[in-house]
Amino acid sequence: MAQRVESGHIQQTPDATHLDDKTLKIEGNPELPFTNKRKKRTASSDPHRVDTPVSNSFFDGSYFLSDSEGKFHSKATDSNHQLLNYSIPKWSFVFNTTLIVLDIVMTLLATALVLFLDTPAYANLRNYGYSPKRLNLFLVLICVAWIVSLASQHIYHRHAMGEGYELYSEILNATLVDFVIICMFSYIFKLDIPRSLTVLIPLCSCVLELLERWIMRRSLHRHRRKDTYMYDTVIVGSPEGIHNVIAQLKENPGMGYRPVAVCPVVSVSDSSENQNSPDAQQLVSVPFSATCPEEQKLRILPMDSHLPQKARELGSQAILIADVMSRYSETMRTFSLAVESMGIELAFMANVADIASSQLHLRSNPSMPMLTARLPQYSTLTRILKRAFDLVGSAFAIIISSPLMAFVAIRVKSEDGGPAMYSQQRIGLYGKPFTLYKFRSMRVNADKYDEKVAEETGNVHGILFKAEDDPRITKFGHFIRKTSLDEFPQFFNVFKGDMSLVGPRPQQQYEVDQYGSLYSARLLVKPGITGPWQISGRNELSQEESEQLDISYVENWSFTGDIAILLKTVMAVFRGTGV
Repeated sequence: MAQRVESGHIQQTPDATHLDDKTLKIEGNPELPFTNKRKKRTASSDPHRVDTPVSNSFFDGSYFLSDSEGKFHSKATDSNHQLLNYSIPKWSFVFNTTLIVLDIVMTLLATALVLFLDTPAYANLRNYGYSPKRLNLFLVLICVAWIVSLASQHIYHRHAMGEGYELYSEILNATLVDFVIICMFSYIFKLDIPRSLTVLIPLCSCVLELLERWIMRRSLHRHRRKDTYMYDTVIVGSPEGIHNVIAQLKENPGMGYRPVAVCPVVSVSDSSENQNSPDAQQLVSVPFSATCPEEQKLRILPMDSHLPQKARELGSQAILIADVMSRYSETMRTFSLAVESMGIELAFMANVADIASSQLHLRSNPSMPMLTARLPQYSTLTRILKRAFDLVGSAFAIIISSPLMAFVAIRVKSEDGGPAMYSQQRIGLYGKPFTLYKFRSMRVNADKYDEKVAEETGNVHGILFKAEDDPRITKFGHFIRKTSLDEFPQFFNVFKGDMSLVGPRPQQQYEVDQYGSLYSARLLVKPGITGPWQISGRNELSQEESEQLDISYVENWSFTGDIAILLKTVMAVFRGTGV
């Protein structure tokens, strides 16, 4: 069923028109839906009915509910202290406090370990007159520097523990900050700290911190799979968009959002207005029909200026925009202020916050304030660092693995007499073709039967095609694929400059021909031996999820992020899941 507006009222129509167009025409009297007159609100005992008559304008004269006598009864007005208005769940406070304590324990343990193993450094501390009191001050400095370093990388943000390799990347960044802080304090206050300690303590703290966060992250996700340690969330969007978001959150409990209410809306505009103008956007509440047991438990809220207050009274910590609402509309600007003033997080799906994954910088010119977006991997410095890292890393890998590669080449050659190496044209940076090298794990000329194997195995011959039980794979080929030994010759591709150690998977021309405009952005970076796709599920991921991973890597590339992916790749190889 679709909704349309007739004479100022929402009507159900039996046609199959989707709400994706996000714009409804006004029939009858176009003036009625745009009135700003305040309407009297009454609470409903049925959680599956909209609490108020349909209202089209977000702001109707107030931000707080009032009773029949006009008196405010919001809990937010009970306190004069704005800090107390922020809704922080108890588990989040306890969890972050535990993390801080554990972080201090990790850096103290690292310091003790370094001093125990580096006896000359400990002797130097004693020789410089480090009394027990001064040693305690030294330990306080180490702890404060480490906590400040972690905090500077937003490690204690409410969503940091739910992230994957991004969390480990931030810990690596914090290690560099910790080193700088210790060196700075040593120089300014002439603490005469041995140089070895300024290097070894941050490094050892980093290793222990990575282990601690890995354990705590697993614990957090275990709780979230049991529907605990979650942030109660109100979802705003079209009915179809809400259904999609709820389904995605159910499949990804690690995101930490638990829907408790929905606000189904559609966008309407007067036919006399410019419908392409975001400022002209108006939102109206529409009926919402539950499609699963989880949705039947949700409260349905109307779109008005009281929505943030109602969300807070429900104990919500977040409001998630699924679709419909234009990012630069006047409604969004007003809505975001109302939400943030309640201390509630405002989150957006990527299709709403279209450049939110880029680095944003505010150029605050009084006459023309402007936001500029920048992708970090396009700067000259980061390009130089990435190429230098690829050169050193690939050269080291080639030297170390040369005996192993010689052994694999002999085994592949002796198995069926075919060539040990397999070369294929792939598409690289900016769409330039290059020759990719691998150890042959299939029978000769296997690539000529891609379409036939895809048809026999029930797969689609296209982007990300990879049959699980491919009959063309040789016996030894199964082994080198499982251990990723077949990928080792690609270190020569990296050394030549065709590839990078980390990046999107290199694909063939027929796959590139199927790219959409957004997905083609993966051609703006070099393909890699490993990347987010290889460490995040590989063939278990849908095409949409795989594309999102690649685009996210392009938009959020960082040097330490590459290191984190490489570390996770090593673990994947040792587990035998391959890359």
